[in-house]
Amino acid sequence: MPAVAPWWYALLWCPQRIARRVDALERQGAIDRAPTLYQVWMGVLYMWTRVVLRPETIGLSTDEPVRTTPGAVRLQHRLFRGPAVFRARAVNPLDQVGLGSSAEHIVRHLLGAYHPGDNALYDLAILTVEPGSLQALRDELATVVDGTHPRAEFLRDLCVYDGYHERLLTMVDAFLAGELTGDDAVHPDTTLRAFMRWCAATPPHPAATWRAVRHGSFSLLPPASNA
Repeated sequence: MPAVAPWWYALLWCPQRIARRVDALERQGAIDRAPTLYQVWMGVLYMWTRVVLRPETIGLSTDEPVRTTPGAVRLQHRLFRGPAVFRARAVNPLDQVGLGSSAEHIVRHLLGAYHPGDNALYDLAILTVEPGSLQALRDELATVVDGTHPRAEFLRDLCVYDGYHERLLTMVDAFLAGELTGDDAVHPDTTLRAFMRWCAATPPHPAATWRAVRHGSFSLLPPASNA
């Protein structure tokens, strides 16, 4: 990290942790190429653009039923769910890319924030560089599934959709066994490898970004073929 941080560091949550994790992910082959911190910052802008312009791609299900409990029925509406997940500290709006958050927060995020399809693979990949974190997630998740977790019903309602934690447990077991990687994903919304690939392909510094925007060769939206 430079002695005098550039202005865009203001949008990065724990940039030193981000840099350490990105380097570790590249060394272990979990990502193709490590983007620079500036390119990760562009990824933060990408994620905020997703929140603002494509909110339907975040935390929504099209094939899993809503739990029939009063809490889940109420929390299926974003107006109520947003404050609930913030209060439960299941999301960190200051860390849109997840790379700056602690392993404990990422575990809490996976347990309390619904991830459609295989989107949880993004967070599982980050946990691979934190020794013991994947197993800790697996152990706590198992107690939610078997009902012995002290907040099992609350977490189930917070995630709204029936069967989420069971599906996540199956995914974690497959990930730990090396049977599920998501390496074939190409959309930057889905896996960490795909998102880091998008970041690494962005312009390398602000002046280059401005030139690319002026020439129409750069956008914070995913490629049209992947949108």
